[in-house]
Amino acid sequence: MVLQLITRLITGEAGTYLVRMRRLAGLYAVMALFGVLTLAFLIASLFIFLADHFGALPTALGFAGFFLLLFLVFWIMTVMLQRTPTRRADDRLQSDIASIAGVAALTNAPLLLRSVRRNKKLLLLPVAGATGFAIWRAIVTYRERTR
Repeated sequence: MVLQLITRLITGEAGTYLVRMRRLAGLYAVMALFGVLTLAFLIASLFIFLADHFGALPTALGFAGFFLLLFLVFWIMTVMLQRTPTRRADDRLQSDIASIAGVAALTNAPLLLRSVRRNKKLLLLPVAGATGFAIWRAIVTYRERTR
């Protein structure tokens, strides 16, 4: 579109091009208005149909909840987009670091398994931790039941 405007400026047809673009913008505005009206009537007809089936109050509450949910989703999207580029870069850096750490852990898994095979005592630490956690959870659950 910009290239066409530049070529029209060079050839001297910019006036007719801008008139045509203004007319086209007006037609797009009218089309947008009719699209919004169509959507409004579709929503109204859906409301009438559902009100006939479920009742007016439950339908109105359902519509209110649905549009509140849509409002919240779009609000969260705007909050996310309003973050500063520095903050977004920091978040991306943190996710990249987490990805690299996961890949490093997976690439070192065979080495860890080999060292566990050689030295079976290394298995005692996770087993002791899991056993301690299980005993702690059992005590907490028993105390909550006896209250």
